[in-house]
Amino acid sequence: ALRVFNDQGEGYFNWVENALDWVHDNRDAFANPITAVNLSLGTTWNSDSIPAWAMLEDEFSQLHADGIFVSVAAGNDFQDYGDAGLSYPAVSPHVVPVSSVTNSGAFSSFSQRHDRVIAAPGQSITSTVPDYLFDFNGVSDDFGTASGTSMAAPYVAGASVLVRQAMDFAGITNVTQDTIYDHLRDTANLFYDSATN
Repeated sequence: ALRVFNDQGEGYFNWVENALDWVHDNRDAFANPITAVNLSLGTTWNSDSIPAWAMLEDEFSQLHADGIFVSVAAGNDFQDYGDAGLSYPAVSPHVVPVSSVTNSGAFSSFSQRHDRVIAAPGQSITSTVPDYLFDFNGVSDDFGTASGTSMAAPYVAGASVLVRQAMDFAGITNVTQDTIYDHLRDTANLFYDSATN
């Protein structure tokens, strides 16, 4: 795992850029190659095109060419925008945008959405959290419950690793992000979003 942001969850895109460059440079440096990246982060943006200030496209294009699956949180501002669209960097054409669904499988009210997304559980997810969020006892033993597309994106990143492993086991070669994305889309439950048609 590469830690990019500080203890307050704040950071800069050049920090993310450095981490993505590291992934590319070290993708084959381990016994098991790096095959997936999760980015539970985003900006205030809602579109189906990248903003003029986007600065991660070269890195995303390189990871896409490397065959590395990049899962990115779709954004949590649907209630503000009311229209289909994605945050940046989820809107990048080189990544897989991930929306949040409830336990019943409907879009979470906050989740940005688009017809490119894959959706995963992202509402009321209990997971480990940093010590500084709770009891400050110096022991990493804290859990918390949160909602957001940042909770959904890791599910899809993890699923991509399992799908790649199954494809490798079945003898499928040259597995790419697109191969995995197409398989996930082809086998997913489809649903209609009345808010965006």
